Amino acid sequence: MFSKIIKKGNFVLANGVKSSYDYNYGSLSDTMNEAYCSVLLHKLEDWQKEHGAFNIVVGIETEGIRIGYELAYSMDLPFYIMPHKSTELAQLGWPKHTPDTHWLIVDDIVTTGSSLLNAVDLLGIEEKPESVTFASMIRRNPKNLDYSDVAGDPKKEQSFVRDERFDFIDKRLVYLFAEPE
Repeated sequence: MFSKIIKKGNFVLANGVKSSYDYNYGSLSDTMNEAYCSVLLHKLEDWQKEHGAFNIVVGIETEGIRIGYELAYSMDLPFYIMPHKSTELAQLGWPKHTPDTHWLIVDDIVTTGSSLLNAVDLLGIEEKPESVTFASMIRRNPKNLDYSDVAGDPKKEQSFVRDERFDFIDKRLVYLFAEPE
């Protein structure tokens, strides 16, 4: 799965982690995105039966917007864009939401979960099982990545230290495809 969008080479991801491959989800046609979203939607419907219904879908820019918008449309839910910066979020003028809102936060690829945690922080969501669920098309296996350039750099290394927040993501992440080791 996703073999058409995987690129081999020497990549440095935005967070400084090295990889011998990367994914270009943006290269998928709209029809392919819709098809993948329909399969992910089935998983999310099963998830909701056990964990409660979503109230809002949030797509992390850039490809999380594309996926999240399609999922929100399919579930007839409100959709919001999650920019990477708090200053941009303030410009969007989001309406207030109650503490019992169940958020579905969507990104195309989850590597460490840092983008998901950033979204939770920016939105001020309390990290409890009934308040947030995460979804992605691809869950990268961190064991397949090279962290040598971020090890020892306090500004970067903290993003990759496993703690209870990452465990929370692991327990709340619904994905279509997980990389093998």
